[in-house]
Amino acid sequence: MLKGVMHVHSRFSDGEEPLESLVKIFKQQGMAFVAVSDHAEVFDDNRMAEYVRLCETLSSSALTVIPGLEFALLGGSIHLLGYGITRRIRGRDIETLVDGIHEAGGIAVLAHPPSGCANIIGAVKTKLDGIEVWNGRYDGMYTPRADAFQLLRSIRTANAGTHAFAGVDLHKRNQADRPLYLEVEAGEVNRESVMTALKSGRFTLRGASLRIPSSGDLTFIQELSIAVKQPLCRRSAG
Repeated sequence: MLKGVMHVHSRFSDGEEPLESLVKIFKQQGMAFVAVSDHAEVFDDNRMAEYVRLCETLSSSALTVIPGLEFALLGGSIHLLGYGITRRIRGRDIETLVDGIHEAGGIAVLAHPPSGCANIIGAVKTKLDGIEVWNGRYDGMYTPRADAFQLLRSIRTANAGTHAFAGVDLHKRNQADRPLYLEVEAGEVNRESVMTALKSGRFTLRGASLRIPSSGDLTFIQELSIAVKQPLCRRSAG
């Protein structure tokens, strides 16, 4: 089992730390992969090429850096993560972007889904690879949101290949101190092995005292814990 963090922002967009520092921090924490997702709007082709090259340079047999982008849609009300892509994806609607991410060999994950977004994402319900059911910046580090799991269950009735994801949504250094992370069943520490495991759902979400399978299936105790704690723990996006 390889440990890794997802939804990480660096100075390539609005993160506080350079990518080199983040890799060093997470390597010290025993992580085997870091999936970065800097904001797509600040990239042109040259900057994207530089970004991918640095991810490759910083990768080693101990930790692999997976490049990715975060796309903002509908005035920022919807965010889409494209993990594992090595080129810019262009598109003004979510379906075009999801298709582009897949054509580039990436994973398309709906980030920190807002309440009531089911109809907005209707065109891609059968195409999404994942729903970010737990976002450290929006939800806090102690418990995810119940409504994100409800959305995931709804989507999985039509697409069982949509998995539950967790992301740190890291922008500041202190968010790395107690990160949400994934445990992935991957044979090797490299981008291809980790991406294959993520696509097939061979991973588990870990945060606080919770361990959640990629299916998003919760035990009764977990359901109860989330229902009780979330109103107390949830923070604004800030």
